[in-house]
Amino acid sequence: MPYSVLILDDDADFNSLLTDIFEQADYIVTSITDPIEAVEVFRETEYDLVVTDHKMPDMTGAEFMKVIKEIKPEVPVIMVSGYLENDTIRELISEGVGGVFLKPLNIFSLMERTAELIEEAKKIENTSAHGVVDEDSSDAGVKFGFSFRSYPCKSGASASFAERLHSLRNFKSTLSLIGEPGMHYRSICEDIRGFYEGDVEQFIYLSAGSFDQEQALSLIEAAQQGGVERVTCVLLELETMNAEQKKLATTLAKHEGAFEGLDVVLRTIFCVSGDLDSLFDEGLIDENLYILMGTAEVRVPPLRECNVDVGVMAQQLVVEVAREKSLASVPRFERSARDLFRQHVWERNFEELRATVRKIVDQNPGDVITHAAVKSALRLTSGASPRTLFESHLSSQQVDYLRAAAILFGGDRSKAASFFDTDVVSIDAKIK
Repeated sequence: MPYSVLILDDDADFNSLLTDIFEQADYIVTSITDPIEAVEVFRETEYDLVVTDHKMPDMTGAEFMKVIKEIKPEVPVIMVSGYLENDTIRELISEGVGGVFLKPLNIFSLMERTAELIEEAKKIENTSAHGVVDEDSSDAGVKFGFSFRSYPCKSGASASFAERLHSLRNFKSTLSLIGEPGMHYRSICEDIRGFYEGDVEQFIYLSAGSFDQEQALSLIEAAQQGGVERVTCVLLELETMNAEQKKLATTLAKHEGAFEGLDVVLRTIFCVSGDLDSLFDEGLIDENLYILMGTAEVRVPPLRECNVDVGVMAQQLVVEVAREKSLASVPRFERSARDLFRQHVWERNFEELRATVRKIVDQNPGDVITHAAVKSALRLTSGASPRTLFESHLSSQQVDYLRAAAILFGGDRSKAASFFDTDVVSIDAKIK
């Protein structure tokens, strides 16, 4: 049976346009131009979704949503507007709006988000009817038949992303991951590596601070001597590299120069923040890289498009932090606390999420993490200075440096531990 949608917009022409869009997608639509009338109709009728304008006479979209949420809080709401400040968008999301779309509309994104919100609402409805399920568990392995840990794949955007990556797992030469600042590219690449069984492949991670010809060749040759059949070089944050490094990236991807005679299958994954056209127009990548990177590119969904996943991701990060700190038990979020993660707009994506979770665990010893603790941490990290974010980024890169050092010391982790003035146990805990 088709799903039903209530559309509220005082602009009759735009209301008619929205109605046509949803009806062509096989939804049953009720279109209303007056918010007072819409409240009464909503009260008496069952709807699967509400789409409302924000700026209207008599009642704003936010006020309308507050009223209908008191009547039927389980019905998801999408807000449409000609213009909204970022602070207003954050406030709307924190108050429960499921999606905010600015005019002119991206129809594909609107319909995709509509399907996601209805699916999420139905899952919650079924859970309430049949008992509670563990929201912390990721069912990606059951759903797809392969492991995928960088996203729990509970939203349509992350599930589509996982399936797209898996379909491209056997790419021959290059693959481009295109996202926004703060994405967890290393974890995503670890998932790609996990698509294969055994030790026939090795991933090498190179960033602006560790990418030169000598270093790359040393790591590739070490992997080759270890008996691997294929080496995948992951170039992290390519747009931040200098001109010489970008030229070397082209040489590496084309298997030219010093990389031509290597007796191992060689592939390259480019990781960048920003779409390729913009990076090219801004001079951050040249024509050679632009062509190479466009061969097979995948858009990495930002966390704001995967809000159902974020609460699960936060709990997974708590497990990691608890392991690092050797805590006696793993803290768990109250349900209302975890909901805050789903409502927040993650401008720095996974980098901001990681920094927030670390702050929460550091400041809240105990087995339960409360709503107040999460709210306080979100206020602090949302206003984090560039220096704080930079330090968080450096912390996230430490595993790269530890693994590189272990390789350079011929696998002797005691020497690596001595070099970093730490112990072997700490090194093993980081790079296991």
